[in-house]
Amino acid sequence: MQASSSKDTAARSDVYEGIRTSLARGHFSPGEKLVLRQLAEQYGVSLTPVREALYRLVVEGVLAHENGRSVRVPVLSRQRVLELRDMRLALEVLAVERGAQVASSAEIAKLEKLAKAVEVARQAGDVVRDNEKVAEFQFTLYACSQMPVLLRHIEMLWLQTGPYMRLLHPHFISYVQRVRPSWRREICLAFRDRDSAKARALIEVDVSESLTHLAEILGASEMLKS
Repeated sequence: MQASSSKDTAARSDVYEGIRTSLARGHFSPGEKLVLRQLAEQYGVSLTPVREALYRLVVEGVLAHENGRSVRVPVLSRQRVLELRDMRLALEVLAVERGAQVASSAEIAKLEKLAKAVEVARQAGDVVRDNEKVAEFQFTLYACSQMPVLLRHIEMLWLQTGPYMRLLHPHFISYVQRVRPSWRREICLAFRDRDSAKARALIEVDVSESLTHLAEILGASEMLKS
């Protein structure tokens, strides 16, 4: 009985964390309905762990109930994205400043490897892998802060903006490649140099520009609908 209970707990945790990761990496689209049976098949579990994971994410404000039954990725307004931008700026700047002070050589080496992976995905035009490696780089970057509570709050904000990452392609990503193509490598160098101010400046520009661009896209869409 104890072994079965532990297995059930592990299954619930795996499904919950798996859906969180998919949201952060842009695997789901804004407004997309999350289908219980499809997710159960994907994770090799019954419907119950999936249903519990989705309910938990609804309670946390990451997903939304529709008509009392369906669960969907929320459709964000321009104002909501601007709010998330300001919150992410405050938390991610703190994480990067601390990370630049305490990151280990191994952590910095991992960041450098992920920065290269983002560049390779971009050069290949692989949007899915691009988004995956961007999210992996950013969360590795913030984890360097050794502040797990802060990291969890950053993750909760990312879960809400992750489904919109694809909207940054191709125009915003092309802009970044023109004006600051190596900023991830620069932030790795700032970490090696323990330069918190440089690291802070780099992450501020990235978060501010990307989410402001996203807000402008959503604002234009809202105007067309009105």
